[in-house]
Amino acid sequence: MELKVIASSSEGNAYVIQNEGEALLIEAGAHFDQTLEALGHNVAKVNGCLITHEHGDHAAHVNEVLSYGLPVYASRGTIREIEPKLRSAYKPRLIDFDSDGNYYPLQLGRFEVYPFATKHDAAEPLGFYIWHPETGGILFATDTYYIRPTFDGLRQVIIECNYADDLLAANVEKNVRGLTWKLAQRIRASHLSLETCLGALKANDLSKVNNVVLIHVSASNGDPARFKREVEKATGLPTFIARPGLQLNININPF
Repeated sequence: MELKVIASSSEGNAYVIQNEGEALLIEAGAHFDQTLEALGHNVAKVNGCLITHEHGDHAAHVNEVLSYGLPVYASRGTIREIEPKLRSAYKPRLIDFDSDGNYYPLQLGRFEVYPFATKHDAAEPLGFYIWHPETGGILFATDTYYIRPTFDGLRQVIIECNYADDLLAANVEKNVRGLTWKLAQRIRASHLSLETCLGALKANDLSKVNNVVLIHVSASNGDPARFKREVEKATGLPTFIARPGLQLNININPF
């Protein structure tokens, strides 16, 4: 099984988890022709596309995905927000929750998907714990200032590391790219900082994790080299920065 990064920034986000026979798409924030290329134009093997929330850098290209007849899954709040922009005859499928607020799992081919609530300035944002017999447990979490649950059996962690507090504060002081205190507060209340990312990692059992992939690193408030270095130091795990074109073996036993 392989992870392919199509895009991972405020300009767009899209990821593919695939082997020769099946694939799972996460996010639709990049032009679908890029995802098609990553799939080798084999859309028949796609079991579904998961959308975390309605913002354009994650969902702007949902119509393209739907136009291929591929099932797209999102929360009720996300569907409500993107519905006015839908043009395809196909519609997203609901990720619903029970009376206790627990989201129902999805069975997408051999992918088992367990959605969970995240914290972002969106209608009903989600993260995903994904399990596949070839990969074991995968945590996917982005655009959230906090990750409440912890997870068992993790083998791969794909997690946002958007900014560092000191870099953000320095950019506010210098008014870099028009960054104001108000906008900085919005970033703090909607994205995962380096410090909170490290806390989330330490809260989980990482003893069997093979890789950590840092996604959605801010171009101005982030430092990829520093983030990679600090996460590797804190966890002792191989850490990768998600850039377009990154391909990573995510099998349970990668060798």
